[in-house]
Amino acid sequence: MNRGKLGALALSGVLMLTMGGCALNGERGEPYGIATTSMAVCQILDRLEIDDVVGIPSAAEDIELPARYEGVRTIGNAMTPDMEILSQVNPEVVIVPRTLEAGLSEQFDNAGIEAMYFDLSSVEGMYDDIDALGAKYGREEQAAALRAEYESYVAENSVKKDDPDTVLILMAYPGRFYLIVTADSYVGNLIELAGGEVVYDKSYVSDGSGVAAVNPEHMVQTDPDKIVVFAHYDEENAFKYMREEIETGEIWKSFRAVQEGEVYYLSSDDGFGMSCNLGWFDSFDFLTDVVFADKEAA
Repeated sequence: MNRGKLGALALSGVLMLTMGGCALNGERGEPYGIATTSMAVCQILDRLEIDDVVGIPSAAEDIELPARYEGVRTIGNAMTPDMEILSQVNPEVVIVPRTLEAGLSEQFDNAGIEAMYFDLSSVEGMYDDIDALGAKYGREEQAAALRAEYESYVAENSVKKDDPDTVLILMAYPGRFYLIVTADSYVGNLIELAGGEVVYDKSYVSDGSGVAAVNPEHMVQTDPDKIVVFAHYDEENAFKYMREEIETGEIWKSFRAVQEGEVYYLSSDDGFGMSCNLGWFDSFDFLTDVVFADKEAA
């Protein structure tokens, strides 16, 4: 290799180091666009017709990536976003599910990245934050159209019962354990919209996560009419574990819901998970058509 080429390579290396050093020191130029760690938020941004998205989550979370964002750089998953890549794409804001604020806010602060925490724990909360996004980015008309869909559907389909079925919600993990889920969650909110009553209400967990570990004997005392199970991830193995647990565990024989065959598994194929999304209509229909099909609305 001649000296000219060696010199060019050396200069290129110096420039790369210099540019990298600037990025590490926060001199990244002007921030631009939106990044999000949630595929549910990607879907919402698409419906709001927002093009300036510079970072999307790596995992699809069972929601199809809008064609609008194909080729956009991935920034890791919702719980562990890649702060180095986020610093490189340098968004004006990164939109994160509000349930992850406590675990991630310090990381975003240290990286000098502005975060917006989006409510995906309830249908109502999601549409409130859609309104806020629409106002922020000049998409009020699109946000209003989404809200109109929501309000029309709720007016026609929400269920109120004088004597609602009580429901114990369990979130199963493939690592062979489970947690209870409170009414302060997406699935809990859906169950209440569909006319059920969650046995662990919003006051049971004070940290806002909507999940907790509970002694099985305490669960038995709640005497739920129905038990519903959804998976945190790896649904096949999580459900396999939970079925074995309920069918063979001695404590579960004491549940009236188990004795009466009122145990239901809520699949991600029907839109069930930790986060609300624009496919909640299908999840609601599953609850009213399957889980609560044995009772008519009062």
